[in-house]
Amino acid sequence: MTPDRLDGGERRLTLCLLAAVWMAVLNTARGNVADPDLWGYMAFGRLFWEGGGFPYRDIFAYTPTLDPWVYHEWLTGVLFYPLYKHLGPAGLQALKYLMGLAAAVLIYATARRRGADPVSAAIILWITQLFLAIGYSPVRAQVFTYLFFGLSFYLLEGARVQGRWAPLWALPPLMALWCNFHGGYLAGLGLLGLYAAGEALSRRPFLPYLGVLAASLLATLVNPYGLKYWSYVYMAVTMPRPEIAEWVSIYRAYQLGLFADANVYFLLMAAFAGFLALWARWRELTPALALGVTLYLGVKHVRHQVFFIMLCGAYLPRLLHDYLEVLRSRAGVRAVWARLGWRVPAALLAALALINAYGFLRYGSFQIKVPPVPGLEAGSKIYYPLGGLDYLKNRGLTGKLLLEFGWGEYALWEMYPRVRVALDGRYETVYPEEVCREYFDFIFGRPDWRRFLEHYPPDFILLQPRTPAYQLVWEAGGWRQVYGDTGCALFLRRGAAPVGPGG
Repeated sequence: MTPDRLDGGERRLTLCLLAAVWMAVLNTARGNVADPDLWGYMAFGRLFWEGGGFPYRDIFAYTPTLDPWVYHEWLTGVLFYPLYKHLGPAGLQALKYLMGLAAAVLIYATARRRGADPVSAAIILWITQLFLAIGYSPVRAQVFTYLFFGLSFYLLEGARVQGRWAPLWALPPLMALWCNFHGGYLAGLGLLGLYAAGEALSRRPFLPYLGVLAASLLATLVNPYGLKYWSYVYMAVTMPRPEIAEWVSIYRAYQLGLFADANVYFLLMAAFAGFLALWARWRELTPALALGVTLYLGVKHVRHQVFFIMLCGAYLPRLLHDYLEVLRSRAGVRAVWARLGWRVPAALLAALALINAYGFLRYGSFQIKVPPVPGLEAGSKIYYPLGGLDYLKNRGLTGKLLLEFGWGEYALWEMYPRVRVALDGRYETVYPEEVCREYFDFIFGRPDWRRFLEHYPPDFILLQPRTPAYQLVWEAGGWRQVYGDTGCALFLRRGAAPVGPGG
């Protein structure tokens, strides 16, 4: 069903399908519960714009920190903070929607570049647009990675399918920008490498990819940290992260009861891709190699599933196009289509587009919510210990705060300089490995849980109730609970006066 074969009714049906898909894309990205990392970005941005120099050293923690502080997402904070300061949450949310829509457009455009018709490209985009629900919480640096990843495979497919080599040289300057927004630039370098390998194995021109890959790698040296950035990235890539939920494997996520919906969707997408590839007897080695590697990475770490889904959105429409052409040629299908016509499906698609538009507008899609207790926002497990932090604020208490990993960045954004934190979601960018290890021993109530308290004694401890750490602190005897609600419990050290941030 190529564009030149569409009659007037089919064109209208296609337009209704596209309208429904684009509204679904927007509605899927509408999440408005603040991601914990958002506050770390903006804290850095505040330091950058108001601190009188580039922040090479951390000022938010009372525990030992790395020198320099290699914050690979620094440019995200530099952009987010003025947006939030001048436009509020709506500015950040609007940026997220623009980035999400742009990534979806690149997926669609790549599918069309590969020869898919508008209908097949729209159908697959509709199926794969759930990547926005997985990766576009408000508002993470990953939005830049997904946009730049989409732009990368759009340019790479242009070179592979059409022999257009010159546009590939947009990738090195893109990589220089990408590596300062988010460490996900490694996905772009990896995709370049896969295209070079796939084309070499296919006995097609591959040297241009290698040249662009070398230039792109060198372009990542355009950063505030120089070669130390590379040292940090090597450490970050090779270090284990067993305590960070999004870095677990699919099997481990199943054991822990995490990400069930996302993992089922990912596996169904893998099965769907396999079905189309087998049916079509697919022979394109390079796209198949990219899908295979990203499928493996998505199984190994759930946070990488988005890359596989985005590539499915770009590669599968051409296969679906051929499949639909076969179906369309069958007499029974032609008879059903003739009786059905285009008006009823078009009306249904238009109604669906309106429903998605209504859902997007009434959801509060330009807000950023900070839930104070668990379960307040349906579909989100994120909440913040507002009651415990308000207790500290209202009583003018200052000092060292040990708290849950996911709350640290919000606390340093809201409470600095009156309070400094023990550890937070900036994790390996700021804290030495031994500090992280002892911290998680405490949080998870492991046998050496006391070591962190002995090495880095806090003035306050803020924990989730009914957790191992809460029970241990409650029973330890040296702490008294001064505040509690359904989401958090605040402990003060018995007999010790709180000290200021410099203490």
